[in-house]
Amino acid sequence: MNGEQNRNDSGWVCLEEKAADAPQLKKRRTSAPKKQKKPRRSRRKTRKTRKKRHILRGTAITLAGLAVLYCVLVFSHIPFIEKWRTIYIETAMGTMNHQWLATLFLPQSVIDDVMSGRMTIELRQEEYNSSWDTGTDDTSFVDAGEDAVDTWDDIREQFSDAYAEIDQKSFWAYMTAHKKSEVLDEDGYLMIDQADYDDEETGIQTIYGDPVCAIDTRNGIVIVGLKGDGYSGRMAIVKNPAQVRLAVSNTLGSSGSYLNQICRSNNAVLGINASGFSDPEGTGNGGDVFGMVVSSGRTVIDTLDTKMKVIGMDSGSRLNISETLPAGTRDAMQFSPALIVNGRQLISGSSGWGLQPRSVIGQTRDGQMLLAVIDGRQPGYSIGITLGDLTDILYEYGVYQACNLDGGSSSVMYYRGRNITRSSAVTPDKGRHIPNAWIVDAN
Repeated sequence: MNGEQNRNDSGWVCLEEKAADAPQLKKRRTSAPKKQKKPRRSRRKTRKTRKKRHILRGTAITLAGLAVLYCVLVFSHIPFIEKWRTIYIETAMGTMNHQWLATLFLPQSVIDDVMSGRMTIELRQEEYNSSWDTGTDDTSFVDAGEDAVDTWDDIREQFSDAYAEIDQKSFWAYMTAHKKSEVLDEDGYLMIDQADYDDEETGIQTIYGDPVCAIDTRNGIVIVGLKGDGYSGRMAIVKNPAQVRLAVSNTLGSSGSYLNQICRSNNAVLGINASGFSDPEGTGNGGDVFGMVVSSGRTVIDTLDTKMKVIGMDSGSRLNISETLPAGTRDAMQFSPALIVNGRQLISGSSGWGLQPRSVIGQTRDGQMLLAVIDGRQPGYSIGITLGDLTDILYEYGVYQACNLDGGSSSVMYYRGRNITRSSAVTPDKGRHIPNAWIVDAN
């Protein structure tokens, strides 16, 4: 045989078998080199970098979203957005001390566009002046409303005519549910008084569906609750216009007085604020009045402000709204804008004045005086009302002449010894110091 085989005792053995029986050598593993771990500081730095990137990305997305939202809110012509943007601008610009709420956040061009409507209305105001052409020779209201001032026994039969604005069904339901001692005063006059802003409703309504808060036949007064979307207030209907006059603060010139002080010093049963006054940074004390003032035929301030209407009562107890002081005026002050002149409604919608607390004075064609105050700037209770909405209410009640008075934190109504509306002033139970007031003399 060849050299590839070896001989043993029993024969030939293959070299392959010999090799198989030989001990196997282990192969050394050659594994890949291990990666070195990063130091802890390096890992923390990586995590911080990623976190910063997430924050920056989130901030960028948020800012982009806010930018888009801002553009929509400021420049969009979507009716709902445009309406409330307009009211926001008008409300801010209609104040003396909070116009920055509009100027700080909105472009001047947007503000100017909104306020241009108000400027147009203000320029046209000079065209409107009261005229009591009723088609009769006698337009005096000196004796108006006398049939509404009487004891219950004497007025009961003609009550529905004297107080035609009251829904008779709801009135008699109230009377049936109450004893005479609960509805008549010590002299026999009908006296229902639940007029405070937080009083429960009587259940009596006007023919227009508004709640009646008070009926006072001693003074010929009905007080109506005015409530709507976002506003609450009171409106007094005074049957005899001869009882209504302008009273001034005893300290006018140096400071004003609270409304309750003016009413008590003049033996008034009811009153509301009247003229505006200088109020730098909300610190005015009511002593520096805007426009002319005439009280009981006496000229207190003779400076005519040509930017405001003259609101006056003449010797015939007629309310006149004009550019100058008419002859025969017994009481007068100034403010704007005129709301209704000669039966024509001049204001609709917000008209550039926004949502604010309001005070207004008006007179119907048969001589009844309407004095209204709407509370405002108090979320959850009353935000305020537009001039257009308040004008609509007056018009519904038959007002023939009406004008806006000073509003805001000055707006307040007094009745029988206390304020019955809730002022937005720092002292809501008192209101602010004011220069004068339209009052109703007590009988």
